[in-house]
Formats: sequence, structure tokens, C-alpha cells
Amino acid sequence: MNTLSIKWSVILIISLLPFFSVGQTIADVIRFSYQESGGTARYSATGGSMGAIGPDLSAVNSNPAGIALYRKSEFSFSPSFISTRTTSRLISDRNGSALSESKLGINVQNLGMVFTSQPISEKWKQMNFAITLNNLNHFSNTTRFSGTSQGTLLQRFQEIANSDIGLDDFETGIASEAGALYDLNGDGKYDIDYQLSPKALLQREQEIQNTGSLSELAFSLAGNYNEKVSIGLTVGVPFISYYNVRNYAEVDQVKAPGGVPYFKDLSYREELSTTGGGANAKLGVIVKPQPNIRIGMAVHTPTFFNVSDIYQNELTYNYFENANETGAFLGSEAIAEGSFEYRFKTPWRYFGNVGLVLGKKGFIGGEVEYVNYASNRFNYNGFEEAENESNIEITGRLGQAVAIRMGGEAVISNFYRLRAGLQFYTSPFKDDETSKTILSIGGGRRGEKYFFDVCFRYNQFNEVFFPYLTQNAPLQEVDKAIMKQSLIFTVGSKF
Repeated sequence: MNTLSIKWSVILIISLLPFFSVGQTIADVIRFSYQESGGTARYSATGGSMGAIGPDLSAVNSNPAGIALYRKSEFSFSPSFISTRTTSRLISDRNGSALSESKLGINVQNLGMVFTSQPISEKWKQMNFAITLNNLNHFSNTTRFSGTSQGTLLQRFQEIANSDIGLDDFETGIASEAGALYDLNGDGKYDIDYQLSPKALLQREQEIQNTGSLSELAFSLAGNYNEKVSIGLTVGVPFISYYNVRNYAEVDQVKAPGGVPYFKDLSYREELSTTGGGANAKLGVIVKPQPNIRIGMAVHTPTFFNVSDIYQNELTYNYFENANETGAFLGSEAIAEGSFEYRFKTPWRYFGNVGLVLGKKGFIGGEVEYVNYASNRFNYNGFEEAENESNIEITGRLGQAVAIRMGGEAVISNFYRLRAGLQFYTSPFKDDETSKTILSIGGGRRGEKYFFDVCFRYNQFNEVFFPYLTQNAPLQEVDKAIMKQSLIFTVGSKF
């Protein structure tokens, strides 16, 4: 793989597991707490490195003190076009081919306004207020794989049904209702058709569609003291909207006895809709030891989310009346639906910023962010045992991560600018030494009253996921390569 696409190989086991129960998964943890710096085209093109530079309406994403460095009031709007291409292959099917899916999304990266003030005292040069809407994460993508291998989803259901859990309301319950699980001898031990031919090859495929985003409405107040120190405070109101549809299917393409007696095919569909909102605060400071040097620090409190899940699972199981696939062709389906409300707390976030202003020639900026993802926590409102299990899993699987952002802007003339940036993220998973890199370039025209900026961002990484989990049966391992490209525009005016 070339240097423009550093591989980020994340083994997501439960995190991408498509068969949900009431308990939330590591996927929800990452969805709520993982952020990639973005915003206006200028901020994005410089790799999100403007925390100490300011002023920019996306600076509140890291250091709200940058708002104090505005000299004029400003309004800006930043729409984006995001193209995501995924290529997936079932690893256990050596002769199988990879399938690619592309999805184009339109998003608002930033919308905001800052209001500047006249000097309020001899020392306090500015006291500025900003309202911004920033996109923190974008979930839109489509994944599809197809292949032939041993094993079946029903082995997962069988293992759960024959454990202490038994028949539940979400997976094993509807599997039993649809006739995929059955207690043949009436002894409480559940059987499946596949165990009659445990090495049979099944054709399987899955399509996963995700839409939604994590955005934040932020209210920021920042003051500039004697052109030496800037202090800023932001109150953030983040909200999440996520919709996930997974369609999984298995087909026995070989007639018995080479195939599975009785069994013909199954399909399993899941829909999950997640909405929620929360609150947090951000405190930042920028110091100018020299007129052209800026050093910043910021801390973000945890976000406290209230979240609601609405889900529906549907299983259809088709089979023949007789083992040799003669007699009546039978089929049955079962549906489970419900909702669950819970609370979630994200980790503290710590930032260090540095900036070098090159007179009228531009600037260079850098930023380091530290997050301990193991401190995420669920609160299930009375389901203490399930809550403890989820939080123990978080502590066991997630760890500390660092993000490094760097970039700069070159002034080409009185009006035109060129920009470039790089973002580097370590994995939030323990014992995972891989990383992700995002590259960005851009430019713009900035006049006295109006400005226009554009940014192109690119990143590519790999994931490995399992469509379902079993303890004693073959796992279906799928390799997924993801290429994401974003084109961001910003239009704005000063007044």
C-alpha cells in the first residue's frame, strides 16, 4: 500500500456484530466517542491544526480560545460531499471475489457566526461570542460481501439456546419461532438442521447500510487579554442520529446428501435506529510568549448522552418436509421489535496546540490530542448486570489513543491562499499498533468582506469484521478496505 494510505487494521469482533441484543456494543462506544477533526474548508485543509492559530469557526472543536482572536464579526457555511467506497471479501472463501460498494453523502461540516466586540477595558481587547454547528463524525457507507464457506448463523443461535441464556426475545426466540431451532427430544437441548451435515458449504452474503452523523451545536465565549493571553469556554450540545440496516442470507446450493438435509435458505434482517443528545464543556487558553508564537492548551469534559434505540429483527427460514428435499416446501418467519433507552458517558479529552505565524506569509500549526477510550461508560437505568458486563468489556478492549495534527497555510498574494495538512490517529483498541492517516489539501480566496475556501481530504484503511460470532463453529471473517474522500466548501462574509 502506498504512503498515501496507511493501513488501519482493526479487529472488530463484537463491535461490528450485526445481531444485537439489549446490551450495547463496542460499536456504539466508538460511534459516540470517536472523532476525526473537521469543519470549515480552511480548518480541514490544514489538518485541524489551527487550535492555537485561530481564528476559525471550527477552532471550538479543539481550543475555544481561538474565538478571541477575531477582529471582525463573521458568518460562514461549509457543505461537503463525502464519497465512501468499501471493498469486502470473505477470507474463508479462497476462490471468492471482492465486492465493492460506493456511497455519496452530502453533509454540513460547519455553520456558524461569531460576534466581536469593541475593547471592553484597557487590558481586555476583545470579548467575542460564537454560535457554531460542527460535524464530528459521518456514518454513511454501504458494505456487501458474498462467498461460500462452512458454518451457519444457526450455530450461533444453537450455542446461545443451549447455554444459560436459553431462548431470548431477540435472536434465539425468533429462531425457534421460525423453525430454525427445535427441541427434537423434548429435553431442553436445541438442534439445527446443519448439524446433520456439519461440513457442508453454504453460499452466504450480507449487505450493511449505515447513515447518520454526530454533530454538535456549540456556544462559545472567549476573551483576549492584552494581546498576550486568550481564554475561551464552550458549552456543547452534541446530538447523534444513526440508522443501520443489515441483510444477511444463507443458501444451500447443493442438493442432499451433499448439502444440508431439509434446509433450503434463510434470511436475517435487522434495523436499528439510534438517536440521542447530550452536553459537555470545553475550556481553552492560548498564550503568546512572542508576537509570532502561540501555545495553547484545552480540556474537554465528558459528554453525557441520553440515547434511545429502536430495533427490529426478522428471520425467515425455508426448508423441505423431507430430508432428501422432497415433499412440501415449508417456510416460516418471525419478528422481534422493541426499544431501549440508556445513558452514556464519553472520556475526557486533552489538547496541546502550537502555532507559528510567519508574518504575512502564512502560518504553521500543530496539535496533539489524548483520549483514554477505556473510560467510556454505559448506564442502563436499572439493568445493573448487563451494564457491568458492557463496561467491563470497554475496559478490557479499549485503551489510550493519541491524535497528531499538523498543517499550514501559505499566502500566495493579497487574496489567495494554499493549504495542506496531515492527521495521524492511533487505534482506540488495546494491543493494536496500527494507525490511520488523513491527508488534506486546499486553497481559497479571502477578501476584506467575503471569502471562499475549498478542501479535499483523503484517507484509506482496512478493517476485519465477523458477520456473527460463535465459540465452537467456523467464524466468517471478512476483510474490508475503505476509501473515503471528502470535498468541502466554505463561503462566508465579514461584517
